[in-house]
Amino acid sequence: MKLVAKNISKTFGATKALENVTVEFESGQVRALVGENGAGKSTLLKIVASLYKQDAGTMTLDGKPYDPNGLMDASNRGVTIVFQETTINPYLTIAENIFIDRLRNFKNGLGLINWKEMRNAAQKILNDMHADIDVNQDIWKLDLGQWKIIEIARALSYKPKVLMFDESTAFLNTKEANAFLNVVDKLKAEGIAMGFVSHHLNEVFRIADTITVMKDGKMVSDHKADEIDADRIQALMVGRDIGSGLYPERKINFEKSVPILSLEKISVDNTIQDVDLTLHEGEILGIGGLKGSGGDAVLQTIFGDLSYTSGKMTYEGKKFHPKKPYHSLKSKIALVPGERTLEGLNVNFSVMHNLSVSNIPKKGPFIDKKTELNNAKKYIKDLTIKASSPQIECSSLSGGNTQKVVIGKCLATNPKVLLLNNPTRGIDVGARFEIYNVINKLALDGMAIILLSEDLPELIGMSDRIMIMRKGRVSGTFDLEKKPTEEEIIRYML
Repeated sequence: MKLVAKNISKTFGATKALENVTVEFESGQVRALVGENGAGKSTLLKIVASLYKQDAGTMTLDGKPYDPNGLMDASNRGVTIVFQETTINPYLTIAENIFIDRLRNFKNGLGLINWKEMRNAAQKILNDMHADIDVNQDIWKLDLGQWKIIEIARALSYKPKVLMFDESTAFLNTKEANAFLNVVDKLKAEGIAMGFVSHHLNEVFRIADTITVMKDGKMVSDHKADEIDADRIQALMVGRDIGSGLYPERKINFEKSVPILSLEKISVDNTIQDVDLTLHEGEILGIGGLKGSGGDAVLQTIFGDLSYTSGKMTYEGKKFHPKKPYHSLKSKIALVPGERTLEGLNVNFSVMHNLSVSNIPKKGPFIDKKTELNNAKKYIKDLTIKASSPQIECSSLSGGNTQKVVIGKCLATNPKVLLLNNPTRGIDVGARFEIYNVINKLALDGMAIILLSEDLPELIGMSDRIMIMRKGRVSGTFDLEKKPTEEEIIRYML
């Protein structure tokens, strides 16, 4: 079985998203598409899955013309996709989300839905994936990673011949990602053809048979996975060698300074217990741990999303107990959330409006539009946001540029403390390099930064000190004197 997309081109307005790209997806193989945000990878997968129609080019499936009329038609022909963006409806059950458009398949002789049969079918798919999810669980109580597992289960319920994964592991923790990759191995053995987009090259080399490098909507090169290494892939993606220079050199300037923020025995009911933390001006404090281990809760407590039930928090030498995020923002504490499109901004608003929404400039009772525009231009320049104009909608930006807008929105509040929740998740190596330099410069200018990251190389490369969370408690710390290895960190995580 083979799906061939030949000479595919696609434009969105003045943007040429794809130009004369040809790729093949073969039975029992994984083709990874790699490249910077905006390289055209996701657009290509969405054309194959019929979310978009190509402007030029043809596709064939099993040697026959393939030109489906929409996602459902493509799925019924055996071609489906798992998106990066969340498509879960939280008002439906887990089983209903998996079989969202095929509930009629479970009707009994009386025309009523056989809910037990549907739940059993959904549970079987989840069990085959080795997912630790019970279909009877409350979907509201699941995290984003578990929602993504449900979306993968939905795709598998179509029993596809060709399966596309568009950044499907972006929000999964290490355990969930490994379970996902094990599922991919099983699907390969069953003869399914797969396309896989990921910015995690360790995942790419773990499962890919072939790797297609893309840049600016064009295909740069094609390689067998065992004939190329990560450094060469990164150089082809961004047009330059990055190597060991991905993380900027840190100049420690806070060793003798008084902590700006401290937590002493902070606990939140059923979430975190007895957390101690100190943060200095000009410091990057890293927090590591598996998803759900408590790192998110620490940031939420500092930002006022969660209210601590015991312990003491001190900010700028005074007791601090924010009841709402507004209180933290007013105190010059800003948070870059872990999910940029759901929590970070409104993708249907312009770049300018997103950058100014947390600190709208005014002249009396009116918005100072001239200052708003000038501020937007400043952050677009300072953060190297690739946008054709400040008025363009954020929905048209790549993931890396969208994340820069979220960071700019936080910086517009002039924070003294910046909380970063996985700031480079789902972002290509070129954009990460730029964001790392921004973070480093902010710290050198005296901003205090907490970096929560599930990316261990990032955690080690960017942090001055590292604190590891496990089951809601601090399980280990690494101070200035020693840069830990990934193995040493994992020992405290598990």
